[in-house]
Amino acid sequence: MRFNFELTEPNPDSSSRNSLTPKEDILWVPLQNHPSLHLPPPHPTGDPEPSKVLAASPSKVLQTDVEISFEVNKISINRNGSALFLSGAYGLCVMYLYGRSSSKDDSIICRTVSIGSQIYFNGRNLIHVRKVSWHPYSDTHLGILSSDSVFRLFDLSSDVLQPEQEYYLQPVEPGRSRNAASICPVDFSFGGDHLWDKFSVFMLFSDGSVYILCPIVPFKSVYKWESVLEIYSDAEMFGLKSANPVAVNNSNLAIFWLEATFPELAHESKEGELSTLRAHPYAIFDASLCLQGPLRKVCHGVEDEDLAVRGAECEGHAVSFLYDLASKDSILVTAWSGGQLQIDALSDEIQPVWTVGSPPRLRVNSHDHILGLAMLCESISGELPVVKLDNPHDHTVWLGHPPPLLRLAIVDLALPRKTESGSYISMFADPLMPERIYSVHDGGIDSIVLHFLPFTSQSSGKDETVRSPSVHPVLSTCQVENSTPSPLCGFIALSDSFGYSWIAVTTSNKECVVLEMKTLNLLGSPNLRSVAADSIEGRSTLHQYLNLFHENYVEYAHKVYFELEHHGPQLKKIIDDQHARLAEAQEKLSKVVKKQSGLENRVNHAMHRHNLLEQRLHCLRNLPGVHKKPLSKAEREFKSELDQFTRVELDALRASIDTLRARLGRFRESSKGDAPNQHRKIAGRNNVLDAQISQLKSSLTKLSLVNSDNTKKVKLVESALKNQEISR
Repeated sequence: MRFNFELTEPNPDSSSRNSLTPKEDILWVPLQNHPSLHLPPPHPTGDPEPSKVLAASPSKVLQTDVEISFEVNKISINRNGSALFLSGAYGLCVMYLYGRSSSKDDSIICRTVSIGSQIYFNGRNLIHVRKVSWHPYSDTHLGILSSDSVFRLFDLSSDVLQPEQEYYLQPVEPGRSRNAASICPVDFSFGGDHLWDKFSVFMLFSDGSVYILCPIVPFKSVYKWESVLEIYSDAEMFGLKSANPVAVNNSNLAIFWLEATFPELAHESKEGELSTLRAHPYAIFDASLCLQGPLRKVCHGVEDEDLAVRGAECEGHAVSFLYDLASKDSILVTAWSGGQLQIDALSDEIQPVWTVGSPPRLRVNSHDHILGLAMLCESISGELPVVKLDNPHDHTVWLGHPPPLLRLAIVDLALPRKTESGSYISMFADPLMPERIYSVHDGGIDSIVLHFLPFTSQSSGKDETVRSPSVHPVLSTCQVENSTPSPLCGFIALSDSFGYSWIAVTTSNKECVVLEMKTLNLLGSPNLRSVAADSIEGRSTLHQYLNLFHENYVEYAHKVYFELEHHGPQLKKIIDDQHARLAEAQEKLSKVVKKQSGLENRVNHAMHRHNLLEQRLHCLRNLPGVHKKPLSKAEREFKSELDQFTRVELDALRASIDTLRARLGRFRESSKGDAPNQHRKIAGRNNVLDAQISQLKSSLTKLSLVNSDNTKKVKLVESALKNQEISR
């Protein structure tokens, strides 16, 4: 990311890139000759220059709106570039780079506030600030370690005077006396984005011992859903299912803390619904954090107890500490006053540990919401177990043991010894290439590149040999013997994903100088000397330039890796969504395949019914009445006359039939009487009945003739109508 300190509003239509340098023409000069730094001239040597760094001139100067009465020895910018803290032995303040600011004399006047003035710099106590650092997961939280062995976490968005969290450190080293000098804290470092490391704070004491506080989470800080879910699932799988009751108890506390700090875990939210989780204020009511440590080297046999903490080659006392997450390795670097860097790697995972029975002190509001907390953090009393490389996994996981260290290397910077107290060395990791570590000291700036990472190499399946780190000078403030180094009060390096970089340096006149930098192509430099390839000098030159080429290639590869890692979660979310849609489509296709046979039967049945309907329609079209035309007026009148005549004849016939039925019924009733009388009556009436029957027969014959005649007439009419229709 780039930081713009211009006061005017940016034009969204402008295609030019914002710059930290002024609008006028920029002159790129070698960093060694920049007018704002006043560095001594380089001492000529016979070796080729490993790199040539250019800085933009003129530079941009930031000034505080209040007078700074202390000497600044450390500056650092937060992750979104909105604030910069200035730290010294007798003061601490924060400059806000955006918001209320004004321009004066080609400088930017920034609003500046003092931090924790009632605790550290009130003139009534002797508490000094040892280390100040921004929290990597918050833009407003500042961690401060002081000489009273207290680590405090301030939330600048709510209160700049009173801390949000306080942790009182009380290390107890088994078998050793409680020497005030040996237990004095000197530095700390926040962990990186790896399992429980993100919730850890590493504490360095003056004797080189390292302790861990876990978990520490700023209130309202934001974390990735996947990373929190990973450690939540790990605690359930390896902790709750352990046969050791200590592991079960420790994992239960961790799960309880996770569910209270991130309530979405207890609500069983689905992974696709959330991408980030916001931490809620919480503390276990009857337990405080355990000060885990001191961290010791992995034992290969009988080893001296003191050497298990510090290296045999390290001299003086520990002065600074750095945590660096390089791929899958958690690297811990301890700087000693003798000019040595002790580089170790964690050989096991960090897990949270609480001391039950030591309740914390809480500060709440009227609604019982936690506003702040304070804890007494003590180390576990008793002898620590000896950790070996061949220890089974179930003998170390969730048992509360601090993770052991795997010694990688000890680098001697060969610094000149000018004071009895030794040299002060500060360190920071390259944001684009985590394997590169920069060390800032009285003699300038050095680059240390780690060529061997044990767990990264193991996970990638590569059998790499152990290689010592390489050290390259970046900036020298004292190259001439017995010369006085320039006053570099503070130093930070900023870089973005496009390869543009800046350095910010505080000088003795309390100004913050921001320099835009770029590095020339190392192999395209015109200063290459012509040397014989078979000479010692030629082979040495070729070897150095091959190393430089490899270093630049690795740096470019890590830039690409940084971009891929930055966009990885979003791409993963898109791919998961596409996979879910694909699975849904496949499920629908399987249902269609199952229903295909039924659909085919229904379609065949519908086609069969369609064919039958087609046949019936064809038959109906062939009926004679379909093509008949309407009758004319004369035809309709003739047809009505025929119908009327037909109805009259039929009515007469029906009346005659009814009359005969009635007579037949009366005859049957009368025949039931006396048989002799009946015979006589029958004999008398036979003649009458015969006459009537003959008359009835003649009537029926006439009716039949009339009916036949009418039928013939109807047929004639129909044939005539049909002929007429045909003729039309």
